[in-house]
Amino acid sequence: MLAHPYRTQLQNGTIREFLDEIHARSGLQLEYASNGLQLDKKVSPGRNTATIGGLLQEVLGGQNVKVIEKNDKIILVPSRQPLADDALLPFFSFFGVIEEEGSREPLIDAVVWEPTTRKGALSNFHGYFSLLLPEGKHRIEVTYTGYKTRTIELDLHGDERADLSLSPKDDIPEVIVLGNSAVFKDTMNKILPRQYEAYNNFLGENDALRSLYLLPGIMNVPNSFSGILVRGGEQDENLFLLDGNPIFNPTHMLGALSIVNKSSIKAMHLFKSDFPSRYGGALSSVIDVNTKDGNMQRWEGEANLGFLAGSFTLQGPLQKNRTAIMASFRHSMISPVLKWLQKDFHSDFYDAQVKLTHLLNPNNKLMLNLYSGEDKMNLQANTDNLNNRQQWGNRLASAGWTHILNSNSFVNTSVNLSNYYNLAGFIYTLYNDSTGDPVLSRSFNTYSSISHYNVRTQFEVHASNTLKLSFGAEAAYTRIKPFESKIDSTFAVDPASFQSITPLSFGEYKVYYENEWRAGKHWMLRQGLHLSVYRFRDFHYTSLQPRLFAAYKWNDGSQLYVSYDRMTQYLHLLTNPSLGINSDLWAPSTALLHPEQSNNIDFGYSIRSRKGLFLTAGVYWKQLKNVTNYAEGKSFFINTDSTWEQHVATGDGESYGLELLAEKASEKWNLHMAYTLSWNWRHFDQFNQGRRFPFKYDRRHNINAALTYKLDKSKDLSILWMFASGDAFSLPERIYPDYDNAQQIRNPDDLLQNYRFIYHFSGVNNYRTLPYHRLDLSAGYHPPVLKKRFRMNWAAGVYNVYGSPAQYSYGLQGTLNDKSVLIITKSRLFNITPYLSVSVSF
Repeated sequence: MLAHPYRTQLQNGTIREFLDEIHARSGLQLEYASNGLQLDKKVSPGRNTATIGGLLQEVLGGQNVKVIEKNDKIILVPSRQPLADDALLPFFSFFGVIEEEGSREPLIDAVVWEPTTRKGALSNFHGYFSLLLPEGKHRIEVTYTGYKTRTIELDLHGDERADLSLSPKDDIPEVIVLGNSAVFKDTMNKILPRQYEAYNNFLGENDALRSLYLLPGIMNVPNSFSGILVRGGEQDENLFLLDGNPIFNPTHMLGALSIVNKSSIKAMHLFKSDFPSRYGGALSSVIDVNTKDGNMQRWEGEANLGFLAGSFTLQGPLQKNRTAIMASFRHSMISPVLKWLQKDFHSDFYDAQVKLTHLLNPNNKLMLNLYSGEDKMNLQANTDNLNNRQQWGNRLASAGWTHILNSNSFVNTSVNLSNYYNLAGFIYTLYNDSTGDPVLSRSFNTYSSISHYNVRTQFEVHASNTLKLSFGAEAAYTRIKPFESKIDSTFAVDPASFQSITPLSFGEYKVYYENEWRAGKHWMLRQGLHLSVYRFRDFHYTSLQPRLFAAYKWNDGSQLYVSYDRMTQYLHLLTNPSLGINSDLWAPSTALLHPEQSNNIDFGYSIRSRKGLFLTAGVYWKQLKNVTNYAEGKSFFINTDSTWEQHVATGDGESYGLELLAEKASEKWNLHMAYTLSWNWRHFDQFNQGRRFPFKYDRRHNINAALTYKLDKSKDLSILWMFASGDAFSLPERIYPDYDNAQQIRNPDDLLQNYRFIYHFSGVNNYRTLPYHRLDLSAGYHPPVLKKRFRMNWAAGVYNVYGSPAQYSYGLQGTLNDKSVLIITKSRLFNITPYLSVSVSF
């Protein structure tokens, strides 16, 4: 009733006269007791009041009265306390979309804030926001990192929509923004394209993914599947989303670079502790990458040329303010200098993305997103006994629809397709013991592919400024096509030459619910549930995954937080224990190979001072169940269709540790330091006599230190130093073939003819490699803008300044007389490597 529209005909009068007028003209019954009210007091409410509540608020301001709505009546009763300033005012939604000025690109996590009442809201991934405010005048500030703050004078008398635009700052000093915002909604790390670009260059390629390697709890593992390990988890335990679509291998060059061109990225979000309920299917982390929708008002682009690759991104309107396109392409370069420096390594890759965005009307937007990328890599040792050939690629397509339902609710629906394939080949050579001459060479080849389809819808409802509800559902279908591994005289380059095993297909259905509640000025609670139902053939599995995050704001600059998450993963990544790099296969959960699960607990504290110092410290514990490994003496899916599960062993894991992060930003200096102390364990009944053993990448200490110094507005210098304890390895002393007929050798000319190996170990991961450390130097030059249109940036530096030994790939070497194959270490990727790159934006 207080929100009932009403405009008074009185310009001034007594409180009694206004109350009588409301009772007579509004159609509502108003009752009051005379005691406690100064009925003869003269008042002059403003002319802009448009509701019963707004008028009563001005008329009764300062009176010791309480208003009750009961039995279709408005009742005024005496109170010991004066009427609060907004007690009778109806609340309305101020909502809309926050965009970049000049392009209409939605801005993620922009802050809409009223300083006087300390009410605020954040824009979501599509720029949408909703803020409940009492009727009347308000002064609103809209802020976003790297953009000019915008102030809005608002006179609110009903739900009001305003699509707001922010303009970038002309001269943005390098500032690193990490950790929690002022509203401390989670411990998510948000990486913007400009962040860390001074010292995440990899041979001239500025890549957002490499920014993650600077954070505590995250390790880069070259020569492996995707190169990313988070808090003791396997490589497959990371969910990488490109505009909401899952990518099964998100890297080029075995983790050195991401598949997304930096100039096409809008923002990247990392979750490694508290996982929102909308995410599922991975145990260790979620990396959610959002790319640009395309400029709706003008054409612009960026081109980059470096030692590793050349790229460009072009975006602009096909129909101004209605339809936009963003196209991005990158391809590796054949640099003579790089080829001379890395004689045993060759990489050829590309990625291409096209994104179309169409605004049907202010409430509806359609998007079409297409991506294709591929890698081809060869590693050749200085001697001729090792040769790895890798080829892998991703294809994806998605169509999305976003719809603003009303002033406080939003829905996003999408249809997605993602495909990944992997072709790996490894040449081994057999030698004569007497002469040392090569006798026979064979190529071990594997091929597999996986396709994923899903339909997803997600709702977001702002019930109030202190309560936001999120819920949604998803139906997914996954089809894995494993192929028979084959031995040939040379590399197999045609996937059609492999014989396919019966495809492994499964379905998954998900629903989730989450509420985000701010209790007062100091507490925030986010709780939710993620329910998934899985089916593979006759195997059914239901997983209920609770999520909880709670934070206490100690003061304006510091907070404590705690979180608990349970995660379930139905896909298993199987990696051959010896043969080369990137030789990986995906497998579904079955009655014998149960789904992987994790339980995560985090405690942390963060503080941000007014002098630009940010500190965070946290401890974590993670329990892993049903993690996988090849069973003793087993290898790939070879000549088998129904017994492949017996080749896989499952066990448990545990990871715990301490993470520290310190950052200091000033006008000239920027300092970043991260330290991780961690323990990572595995336990398999079949291995190590049932005793637990350290995980392969159980690096006890990890340190990342980066420093940037700005010489002036156009020049800067950067230094990055990394240190990591050695990895744990269980190198087999011998590998020998497993033959039938009491180990009689049927064909002594080919040790690997029957494709079955037995690996002989004296212990599991009882060997430690040397610690790894590396120093990188870089310099940047940013000349003034040319003709108010073109901006250039130069970057030069040296990767691995003092030539630190890198991680190695592992190969096989065999001899005829003892019928054995030995593990040896060979080839490394990058030694001391100088680089130079240039980018032009227009």
